[in-house]
Amino acid sequence: MEKDIRKVWRALRGIVKDGCTFAEIKELVGAGGLPVEELSHLQQRSLPAKGASKSELLDAVDDLIKKEDEPAEAIQHFLGDFLHRKRHLHEKVAECVQRFGWHLAEGVLQPDDLQVEGATRDLSTDIRELLRTAYRRYAQSDYSGAMTSICSAVDSLTTEVYQQHDLGSPHDDSYQKRANRSFLALESQIKANLSAGHLAADEIERVWKNYKGSLNQAAYVLGSFRRNSSDVHGVTECPPELVRHAIDCGTFIVRSTTAGMDGDAQLGSRGFFSPSPHSTVQGASQRLPGPVCRE
Repeated sequence: MEKDIRKVWRALRGIVKDGCTFAEIKELVGAGGLPVEELSHLQQRSLPAKGASKSELLDAVDDLIKKEDEPAEAIQHFLGDFLHRKRHLHEKVAECVQRFGWHLAEGVLQPDDLQVEGATRDLSTDIRELLRTAYRRYAQSDYSGAMTSICSAVDSLTTEVYQQHDLGSPHDDSYQKRANRSFLALESQIKANLSAGHLAADEIERVWKNYKGSLNQAAYVLGSFRRNSSDVHGVTECPPELVRHAIDCGTFIVRSTTAGMDGDAQLGSRGFFSPSPHSTVQGASQRLPGPVCRE
């Protein structure tokens, strides 16, 4: 991903140069957390005095980016602020980056293989927004924040299933166990969904056995990553490859579990955080477990 975003940055330099003033480019440098003071010697002057050009300024910005520990993150921050300020250039930016396998989603640059809309269209607003936040933070190189958001989505969903099916407190179970118990509680509905595909009874049992095994493995992977790389649990920085796997596993768990929930919950007309018939809790803020999604 880092190599790809460098290509995108090089392609967008011309749009940045033409779309920003000299002073605005410096402001973007500072807003992106780069040491803008190192550019103080570059000044734009009126003729006949010789000053620096915007191209020379952007060359110096390139040098600052190369010195960063996380160049890809620096590029994302710079371009993120540029896109926020220059909304009228979004169409031109989108046309440029698509050649490199990227796109603009809600004003944020994302690689084409990281898209959330198709996977979340029929989910509740609450869960859909948590997944969107995870994907957006990953695209912005906020990997620990992405890990927090994907875990929050699974936490919130499993808490809802526990309450709907009187499974007790999810906090008494391990992360893997709560995902498994939630899925098993929906066995009859998921099998009914499978039977709608005209599968034979023995094939439905085989599919179910493998399906729950896959979810169990995905829950283990996500739980392991959560323990070892989440900003909530205070461990080391999250490698982007690991976080990408976590997002994939979390999305699979959410999609699989919601497939077995009632239509209102899956389509979001009731919402995951409205009180279920078995719940005595009366507020979303009281029911949201685990890491809280940061905004």
